[in-house]
Amino acid sequence: MTVGAQTTSGGARLVSVIEQLVAAMGGKGAVEGAETEAITADGWRLHPGWGTDPGKPEKVAEFSYTLLEDTVRPRYRLALKAHTYLVPTELNYLEVGNGSIGHVNGIDFMFDPRPVDVSIPSWRVATRQRHFDLTSPLRLARKLLASDADLTLGIADNEHSTDSLILREHGRPPVRMHMDQGTGLLSRAEVTEEHSPLGDTLVEVLFSDYRNVGTLQLPYRVSIRVNGVAVHDEVRASIQVNGRSSDADFAVPDQAVIDGSDHQVSFGQYSTEWIMTYVFSGVRFYFDLQTAPVSQGAVDIAPGVKIVLGPSHNTLVVEMPDHVVAVEAPLYDEYTRSALTQVKAAFPGKPLKKVIVTHFHYDHVGGIREFVADGGLTVLAAQGPVPFFEKVFQGPHTVHPDRLEGCPVQVAVEGVIDSLILPMADGGNLELHHIRSDHADGMLIVYLSKPKIVFESDIWNPTPQMPPPNSGRGRLPIQLREAIETLHLEVDTVVGGHSGTDGKTMAHAAPFRYLKTAAGL
Repeated sequence: MTVGAQTTSGGARLVSVIEQLVAAMGGKGAVEGAETEAITADGWRLHPGWGTDPGKPEKVAEFSYTLLEDTVRPRYRLALKAHTYLVPTELNYLEVGNGSIGHVNGIDFMFDPRPVDVSIPSWRVATRQRHFDLTSPLRLARKLLASDADLTLGIADNEHSTDSLILREHGRPPVRMHMDQGTGLLSRAEVTEEHSPLGDTLVEVLFSDYRNVGTLQLPYRVSIRVNGVAVHDEVRASIQVNGRSSDADFAVPDQAVIDGSDHQVSFGQYSTEWIMTYVFSGVRFYFDLQTAPVSQGAVDIAPGVKIVLGPSHNTLVVEMPDHVVAVEAPLYDEYTRSALTQVKAAFPGKPLKKVIVTHFHYDHVGGIREFVADGGLTVLAAQGPVPFFEKVFQGPHTVHPDRLEGCPVQVAVEGVIDSLILPMADGGNLELHHIRSDHADGMLIVYLSKPKIVFESDIWNPTPQMPPPNSGRGRLPIQLREAIETLHLEVDTVVGGHSGTDGKTMAHAAPFRYLKTAAGL
């Protein structure tokens, strides 16, 4: 069997390993003869950073899908249904990707479950395609056989494995493929990705339950582990291969093409499974890959209090006697860099000295390393997650090096056990209170005494109009209201780490009575 031109430079052993894998799958003729792969599957997805504590993953979705993918060209047709858990929603959409263009029709967003019929950005298509590459031994085998494949041989990592194959593709982290010693079939694919805020993260895709699919051997079970934590498991009910692909199957409606920046496209390639966890949970904003706040500068809320408004996440900025405090460092470096510029400009002449994190969930702390990279910053968090944040600041970020990786600085992390009171420039106090919440252990709320404002994240999103009674997310609004009353806080306004909407208008703040109605009073 002849393999790709570049593989021969790795020596006879490299060629032999490729030949053994392809032969175990059914032979070169069978692999190259399958131009499409049609899969139906059911499964579940967990989020490693959304549990009630940093070491406990959260179930975010149960899903089923039907996928038609081209085994060589970057194109797919995906019909997916899912029940999401963070905000209970029934996702149901058809997504088609073809090269750098794509389209989605249906419900793909848990926070706003209204059907859409729109073009999708090029980076969404590229990220989805990378996920399909990692979860398809057939696509991986076709890449091994390509004439320009860039491959090297790795040594076996345990007694049950053969030598591994390392595939390098431009703009993507290398994929290490391990074959089962007994069957010769692909048992595991590994890749080190960037997962904010942790940095270098081992992603393992495991293949099992191989069965005959025509003359091929393909896996009917695919599982994914992230840093050793199971986050994905799917059982494939049927797999079919076809010798021909049809352009009509992957046709994208004639709508405007949405091209992304090089950074956005590459982000989806080195953070693929990090993004896909949000996608399975019905969170569209990680496929939006936001790069800047929606306002030109921080917006006034009260004297000495401003807010940086993002498309999905907000950062509060508070003026202290001789410095500035920020609350929340969300998302990822690219967005945070722009948001941080607005934070620093909010109160000229006063340096940013502290950043408060309401809780450890990745979407609210993904930019924390960018915040602390200038040095001299103290992070305030609930006492429980302090070791998590210390790990975040010490971990390697080599896949996508950030400023802290290039120039490490000391970061002080202070834990709040119950409450902490700090004087503000307006003569009042900024109070941090640790409250009980089903959403996360170690949840902090921020109270500003003079303007009578409470800032919180994820517990309740402010609405532009009075919400219906009992319209919150389970017990979360009730727990927030009870905490405010137990702490005897005089609150006029609730400001959110997420803005709420009625489908037409966005609101980052709402009267306290709105919260009480949402909580059932």
